[in-house]
Amino acid sequence: MAREGVGAAMAPAAAEVRYGIVGVGMMGREHLHNLAHLAGEVEREQSVRVCVTCLADPHPESLLLGLRLAAELGLPPPQTFSGHRELLDSGLCDAVVVSSPNMTHSEILMDIIGYAKPHHVLVEKPLCTTVQDCEKVIEAAKHRPDILVQVGLEYRYMPPVAKLIDIVKSGTLGQVRMVAIREHRFPFLVKVKNWNRFNYNSGGTLVEKCCHFFDLIRLFADANPVRVMASGAIDVNHKDEVYDGK
Repeated sequence: MAREGVGAAMAPAAAEVRYGIVGVGMMGREHLHNLAHLAGEVEREQSVRVCVTCLADPHPESLLLGLRLAAELGLPPPQTFSGHRELLDSGLCDAVVVSSPNMTHSEILMDIIGYAKPHHVLVEKPLCTTVQDCEKVIEAAKHRPDILVQVGLEYRYMPPVAKLIDIVKSGTLGQVRMVAIREHRFPFLVKVKNWNRFNYNSGGTLVEKCCHFFDLIRLFADANPVRVMASGAIDVNHKDEVYDGK
Protein backbone atom coordinates (compact mmCIF):
# COMPACT_ATOMS: atom_id res chain seq x y z
CA MET A 1 0.00 0.00 0.00
CA ALA A 2 1.38 3.36 -0.94
CA ARG A 3 2.07 5.68 1.94
CA GLU A 4 0.36 9.07 2.09
CA GLY A 5 2.26 11.53 -0.04
CA VAL A 6 4.46 8.86 -1.64
CA GLY A 7 2.76 7.60 -4.78
CA ALA A 8 -0.68 7.52 -3.13
CA ALA A 9 -3.57 8.08 -5.49
CA MET A 10 -4.94 11.57 -5.03
CA ALA A 11 -8.70 12.07 -5.20
CA PRO A 12 -9.60 14.56 -7.93
CA ALA A 13 -10.56 17.97 -6.64
CA ALA A 14 -14.31 18.51 -6.63
CA ALA A 15 -15.63 20.88 -9.26
CA GLU A 16 -17.10 24.06 -7.81
CA VAL A 17 -20.22 25.98 -8.81
CA ARG A 18 -20.41 29.41 -7.21
CA TYR A 19 -23.84 31.02 -6.93
CA GLY A 20 -24.80 34.64 -6.55
CA ILE A 21 -28.32 35.73 -5.59
CA VAL A 22 -29.77 39.01 -6.88
CA GLY A 23 -32.68 40.03 -4.68
CA VAL A 24 -32.56 38.70 -1.13
CA GLY A 25 -36.18 39.21 -0.15
CA MET A 26 -38.56 36.39 0.69
CA MET A 27 -37.88 34.36 -2.48
CA GLY A 28 -34.17 35.10 -2.47
CA ARG A 29 -33.85 33.70 1.04
CA GLU A 30 -35.86 30.64 -0.02
CA HIS A 31 -33.32 30.06 -2.77
CA LEU A 32 -30.55 30.46 -0.20
CA HIS A 33 -32.22 27.68 1.81
CA ASN A 34 -32.50 25.50 -1.29
CA LEU A 35 -28.89 26.01 -2.31
CA ALA A 36 -27.72 25.11 1.20
CA HIS A 37 -29.62 21.81 0.94
CA LEU A 38 -28.44 21.29 -2.63
CA ALA A 39 -24.84 21.72 -1.56
CA GLY A 40 -24.99 18.65 0.66
CA GLU A 41 -26.87 16.49 -1.85
CA VAL A 42 -24.72 17.36 -4.86
CA GLU A 43 -21.42 17.06 -3.01
CA ARG A 44 -22.31 13.57 -1.78
CA GLU A 45 -23.58 12.26 -5.11
CA GLN A 46 -21.61 14.07 -7.80
CA SER A 47 -18.41 15.40 -6.25
CA VAL A 48 -19.46 18.93 -7.13
CA ARG A 49 -19.08 21.67 -4.57
CA VAL A 50 -21.98 24.14 -4.47
CA CYS A 51 -21.52 27.41 -2.62
CA VAL A 52 -23.26 30.78 -2.34
CA THR A 53 -20.54 33.38 -2.63
CA CYS A 54 -22.41 36.67 -3.00
CA LEU A 55 -25.70 38.48 -2.52
CA ALA A 56 -26.97 41.68 -4.14
CA ASP A 57 -29.87 43.85 -3.03
CA PRO A 58 -30.36 47.64 -2.86
CA HIS A 59 -32.09 47.29 0.51
CA PRO A 60 -29.68 46.94 3.48
CA GLU A 61 -32.35 45.24 5.58
CA SER A 62 -32.74 42.46 3.02
CA LEU A 63 -28.98 41.95 2.82
CA LEU A 64 -28.80 41.71 6.60
CA LEU A 65 -31.55 39.09 6.67
CA GLY A 66 -29.70 37.17 3.96
CA LEU A 67 -26.46 37.21 5.95
CA ARG A 68 -28.26 36.08 9.09
CA LEU A 69 -29.87 33.19 7.24
CA ALA A 70 -26.54 32.15 5.70
CA ALA A 71 -25.05 32.03 9.21
CA GLU A 72 -27.99 29.99 10.51
CA LEU A 73 -27.50 27.53 7.66
CA GLY A 74 -23.81 27.20 8.48
CA LEU A 75 -22.68 28.79 5.22
CA PRO A 76 -19.55 30.93 4.90
CA PRO A 77 -20.55 34.62 4.94
CA PRO A 78 -21.23 35.71 1.33
CA GLN A 79 -19.95 39.00 -0.04
CA THR A 80 -22.72 41.60 -0.33
CA PHE A 81 -23.39 44.22 -2.99
CA SER A 82 -26.01 46.93 -3.44
CA GLY A 83 -26.60 46.07 -7.10
CA HIS A 84 -26.34 43.27 -9.65
CA ARG A 85 -23.68 45.00 -11.74
CA GLU A 86 -21.28 45.07 -8.79
CA LEU A 87 -22.00 41.39 -8.22
CA LEU A 88 -21.15 40.57 -11.85
CA ASP A 89 -17.98 42.69 -11.76
CA SER A 90 -16.79 40.90 -8.61
CA GLY A 91 -16.11 37.68 -10.53
CA LEU A 92 -17.28 35.73 -7.50
CA CYS A 93 -19.99 33.61 -9.12
CA ASP A 94 -20.60 31.27 -12.04
CA ALA A 95 -24.40 31.16 -11.84
CA VAL A 96 -26.92 33.79 -10.78
CA VAL A 97 -30.34 33.38 -9.21
CA VAL A 98 -32.52 36.41 -9.97
CA SER A 99 -35.24 36.78 -7.33
CA SER A 100 -35.70 40.54 -7.40
CA PRO A 101 -39.08 42.27 -7.98
CA ASN A 102 -40.74 41.42 -11.30
CA MET A 103 -40.30 44.83 -12.91
CA THR A 104 -36.49 44.62 -12.47
CA HIS A 105 -36.04 41.31 -14.29
CA SER A 106 -35.65 42.67 -17.81
CA GLU A 107 -32.78 45.05 -17.06
CA ILE A 108 -30.97 42.55 -14.82
CA LEU A 109 -31.30 39.70 -17.32
CA MET A 110 -30.09 41.82 -20.22
CA ASP A 111 -27.04 42.85 -18.18
CA ILE A 112 -26.25 39.24 -17.23
CA ILE A 113 -26.77 37.90 -20.75
CA GLY A 114 -24.69 40.70 -22.23
CA TYR A 115 -21.85 40.35 -19.71
CA ALA A 116 -18.57 39.15 -21.21
CA LYS A 117 -18.03 36.41 -18.62
CA PRO A 118 -20.78 33.79 -18.97
CA HIS A 119 -23.15 33.33 -16.03
CA HIS A 120 -25.91 30.72 -16.06
CA VAL A 121 -29.22 32.16 -14.82
CA LEU A 122 -32.24 30.91 -12.90
CA VAL A 123 -34.79 33.73 -12.85
CA GLU A 124 -37.88 33.67 -10.69
CA LYS A 125 -41.12 33.83 -12.62
CA PRO A 126 -42.20 35.82 -14.47
CA LEU A 127 -39.41 36.11 -17.00
CA CYS A 128 -40.45 39.76 -17.51
CA THR A 129 -43.64 41.77 -17.03
CA THR A 130 -44.33 42.49 -20.72
CA VAL A 131 -44.31 40.40 -23.88
CA GLN A 132 -41.93 42.88 -25.50
CA ASP A 133 -39.36 42.52 -22.72
CA CYS A 134 -39.70 38.72 -22.78
CA GLU A 135 -39.02 38.66 -26.51
CA LYS A 136 -36.01 40.93 -26.08
CA VAL A 137 -34.49 38.70 -23.39
CA ILE A 138 -35.17 35.50 -25.35
CA GLU A 139 -33.59 36.95 -28.48
CA ALA A 140 -30.51 38.07 -26.53
CA ALA A 141 -30.16 34.63 -24.92
CA LYS A 142 -30.20 32.97 -28.36
CA HIS A 143 -26.91 34.71 -29.08
CA ARG A 144 -25.28 33.30 -25.93
CA PRO A 145 -25.05 29.52 -26.44
CA ASP A 146 -22.50 29.43 -23.62
CA ILE A 147 -25.12 30.17 -20.94
CA LEU A 148 -28.38 28.64 -19.75
CA VAL A 149 -31.36 30.82 -18.85
CA GLN A 150 -34.17 29.08 -16.97
CA VAL A 151 -37.40 30.45 -15.51
CA GLY A 152 -38.35 29.16 -12.06
CA LEU A 153 -41.78 27.69 -12.82
CA GLU A 154 -41.55 25.19 -9.99
CA TYR A 155 -45.14 23.91 -9.86
CA ARG A 156 -44.31 21.32 -12.52
CA TYR A 157 -41.77 19.81 -10.10
CA MET A 158 -44.13 19.45 -7.12
CA PRO A 159 -44.42 15.68 -6.48
CA PRO A 160 -48.23 15.41 -6.92
CA VAL A 161 -48.17 17.62 -10.02
CA ALA A 162 -45.19 15.79 -11.50
CA LYS A 163 -47.04 12.50 -10.94
CA LEU A 164 -50.14 13.87 -12.68
CA ILE A 165 -48.05 15.05 -15.62
CA ASP A 166 -46.60 11.53 -15.93
CA ILE A 167 -50.10 10.01 -15.85
CA VAL A 168 -51.35 12.40 -18.53
CA LYS A 169 -48.34 11.76 -20.76
CA SER A 170 -48.75 7.99 -20.38
CA GLY A 171 -52.08 8.18 -22.22
CA THR A 172 -53.99 6.52 -19.39
CA LEU A 173 -56.54 9.33 -19.39
CA GLY A 174 -56.86 9.47 -23.15
CA GLN A 175 -56.40 12.67 -25.14
CA VAL A 176 -56.75 15.81 -23.04
CA ARG A 177 -59.42 18.08 -24.51
CA MET A 178 -59.91 20.57 -21.68
CA VAL A 179 -57.99 21.69 -18.61
CA ALA A 180 -59.46 23.84 -15.83
CA ILE A 181 -57.48 25.07 -12.83
CA ARG A 182 -58.93 26.94 -9.86
CA GLU A 183 -56.94 28.34 -6.96
CA HIS A 184 -58.21 29.72 -3.68
CA ARG A 185 -55.49 31.72 -1.97
CA PHE A 186 -54.79 34.47 0.50
CA PRO A 187 -53.90 37.98 -0.77
CA PHE A 188 -50.40 38.65 -1.99
CA LEU A 189 -47.83 38.87 0.79
CA VAL A 190 -46.37 42.19 1.89
CA LYS A 191 -43.17 42.96 -0.04
CA VAL A 192 -40.55 45.72 0.10
CA LYS A 193 -42.21 49.07 -0.65
CA ASN A 194 -45.41 47.16 -1.50
CA TRP A 195 -44.21 46.75 -5.08
CA ASN A 196 -46.47 43.75 -5.71
CA ARG A 197 -49.64 45.77 -5.04
CA PHE A 198 -49.41 47.47 -8.44
CA ASN A 199 -49.92 45.84 -11.82
CA TYR A 200 -47.27 47.99 -13.48
CA ASN A 201 -44.71 46.44 -11.13
CA SER A 202 -45.93 42.85 -10.99
CA GLY A 203 -47.37 42.49 -14.48
CA GLY A 204 -50.78 41.82 -12.94
CA THR A 205 -52.21 38.72 -11.29
CA LEU A 206 -52.22 36.68 -14.51
CA VAL A 207 -48.48 37.28 -14.85
CA GLU A 208 -47.50 37.25 -11.18
CA LYS A 209 -49.44 34.16 -10.13
CA CYS A 210 -51.31 32.49 -12.98
CA CYS A 211 -48.17 31.96 -15.06
CA HIS A 212 -47.75 28.75 -13.05
CA PHE A 213 -51.10 27.51 -14.32
CA PHE A 214 -50.42 28.51 -17.91
CA ASP A 215 -47.26 26.42 -17.69
CA LEU A 216 -49.18 23.42 -16.34
CA ILE A 217 -51.97 23.74 -18.92
CA ARG A 218 -49.39 23.61 -21.71
CA LEU A 219 -47.87 20.48 -20.19
CA PHE A 220 -51.21 18.73 -19.64
CA ALA A 221 -52.49 19.60 -23.12
CA ASP A 222 -49.09 19.07 -24.76
CA ALA A 223 -49.77 22.11 -26.93
CA ASN A 224 -49.17 25.84 -27.16
CA PRO A 225 -52.09 28.30 -27.15
CA VAL A 226 -53.36 29.55 -30.50
CA ARG A 227 -56.02 31.91 -29.15
CA VAL A 228 -56.42 33.74 -25.82
CA MET A 229 -59.49 35.19 -24.14
CA ALA A 230 -59.73 36.71 -20.68
CA SER A 231 -62.39 38.14 -18.40
CA GLY A 232 -62.14 39.66 -14.96
CA ALA A 233 -63.91 41.49 -12.18
CA ILE A 234 -62.56 43.78 -9.45
CA ASP A 235 -59.06 44.89 -10.39
CA VAL A 236 -57.79 45.59 -6.87
CA ASN A 237 -56.46 43.64 -3.91
CA HIS A 238 -58.76 45.26 -1.35
CA LYS A 239 -61.00 48.26 -1.91
CA ASP A 240 -59.65 50.14 1.11
CA GLU A 241 -55.94 49.66 0.33
CA VAL A 242 -53.93 52.83 -0.32
CA TYR A 243 -50.14 52.99 -0.73
CA ASP A 244 -48.42 56.38 -0.86
CA GLY A 245 -51.70 57.92 -1.94
CA LYS A 246 -52.21 55.41 -4.78
